Amino acid sequence: MPTPRKSLEGSLDFAAPLYETAHDRSSLLEASDGLLSSAKLTARLLPFYATGSVYGWLEAINSPLLRVLKLRQGDGTALFELKEASRPTNRESQWQTGRFFLYEHPAYPGVSIFIVLGSPWLFGRLRRLIDRSFPTAFTTFITHRRFQRLIDTFQAQYGLSRVTITSASFRLRLQDEQALSERREQISPFIGWPQMEVASAFTWLAEQNGWFQSLAFNVFRDHSRLANIAFARNGILRTTGLLTQVFQGFVEPVCKTLHENVTFFEGRSRRCRKQLEARPLVIDLGQDQLAESEERRRFVEVVRRFPRASVSVLHGNPYVHLSIMDYYDGSTFDVWVLSPGEVTIVPQLKGSVAAIKRVINYIFDDYAEGHIRDYAAYPSSA
Repeated sequence: MPTPRKSLEGSLDFAAPLYETAHDRSSLLEASDGLLSSAKLTARLLPFYATGSVYGWLEAINSPLLRVLKLRQGDGTALFELKEASRPTNRESQWQTGRFFLYEHPAYPGVSIFIVLGSPWLFGRLRRLIDRSFPTAFTTFITHRRFQRLIDTFQAQYGLSRVTITSASFRLRLQDEQALSERREQISPFIGWPQMEVASAFTWLAEQNGWFQSLAFNVFRDHSRLANIAFARNGILRTTGLLTQVFQGFVEPVCKTLHENVTFFEGRSRRCRKQLEARPLVIDLGQDQLAESEERRRFVEVVRRFPRASVSVLHGNPYVHLSIMDYYDGSTFDVWVLSPGEVTIVPQLKGSVAAIKRVINYIFDDYAEGHIRDYAAYPSSA
């Protein structure tokens, strides 16, 4: 392995040799994987979707205090440098610099992955860039059930003997005295977890009517710990090893979900149709959860708290009809509950992919998860 170089701060930059070589997709993953093992670095991966050109979006981000510069481009990959300045003091700015890779997915247009080796600061900055660029760029959302399936499949596929949780962020649907008197539930976040096998943890959480937001876990083969992996419901990953396997087992499915969501959600605006007809979506809850009037009232209260949006309640009982306007891009929706097991979302004149995804993610995260279907295939739900 080439000799690491010293950074400007004087510390060893073990990733420097990796940055000096042009990579294709395969060589980037292989070289990064080897670097994790030999230099004890951590890799952080952020899958996302960007409308239009991802390079054009990154160039447009530049400002007097933030610069993103493409240093090298390979086959399906590129190396970038990000420089961020603090607010000027004594007429000078202090610049913080980091390098990261962009990996363009070969099968899913518009889907890319940021890969950062080492720097938590840089990865946090890239996460904020994605958040602030919404709806031009956005991440995905992994349901609780799929979250568990991906971890179970990963363990079986790579012959892991144990997967043990080291930390977790999760939510429980609790009932306090006031909530009980009003027959409604409250969702509360929690952080922390005892050492427990992943399978047992998912079972316990299901019994407590809860779900994971993020999960960090050690993976073992026999008695050897191979890596510590962290996985969040927005598809963001961190690993100290097994990068190639993590990419195949987690990043690839996340990218597929991004692609499927964009494909399924696009063209839902009325203005996309010649006759301005609607193309509704249905969230199938899998049970008659909304049969009782108190539960429909709780659903309305949850949706009314939808952030950065205007929510009007047009009808609350015996059926639900809400109108939503998303402040990000002006997308508008009607939300209907006409049967006890389904929520119907009807995009109006403007209903962008990002806005549809955001409202569905919010319902999944703050009310209940379900299976997304096309309304046309289930006319009985109307």
